[in-house]
Amino acid sequence: MKTIKANKKAIKIACEIIKSGGIIIFPTETVYGIGASALNKSAIKKIYKIKGRSFDKPLQVLISDKKQIAEFAKEISTSAQELIKKYWPGSLTLVLKKRGSRNNTVGLRMPDHKFILKLIKETGPLAATSANISGKPAPINAKEVNITADLLIDGGKCKQGLASTVIDATAEKLIVLRNGSIKI
Repeated sequence: MKTIKANKKAIKIACEIIKSGGIIIFPTETVYGIGASALNKSAIKKIYKIKGRSFDKPLQVLISDKKQIAEFAKEISTSAQELIKKYWPGSLTLVLKKRGSRNNTVGLRMPDHKFILKLIKETGPLAATSANISGKPAPINAKEVNITADLLIDGGKCKQGLASTVIDATAEKLIVLRNGSIKI
């Protein structure tokens, strides 16, 4: 697996890989993530295979702009809107009602990490999860990554070192699904 430092050149290379259906591993403020284009089902399946992850555990979608919420979610509650204002960009994943579907949901997050935000602006939203074998600890630096992808972007140690907080915001009453970096 090719490893490069997180810089402008890495963004260019990562964009080419993602646009061709490839998989990358990248730093965020929480933990290292593995991702692909959120619109490429074949690439998303590769992530599940690499991680040994069950297909009934959905990936989150990383966005670079709050305007992108409407591409993936519908009926955003007042409670969810308040959390978005307060915590985005940041280490909060919101589970919202998925656009174009009656019963499905989508987890959205806008990371607070300059490199990954720049990358997402270039590639479009990424389907992502932590860069580890499913059930194992998530890596907080590139040396701890124990799975492979088309590219590993080394951005040093993650600032927080703890996964994002996940909130079910499909209704006004919020439900914490996973405690993480943000305490709510």
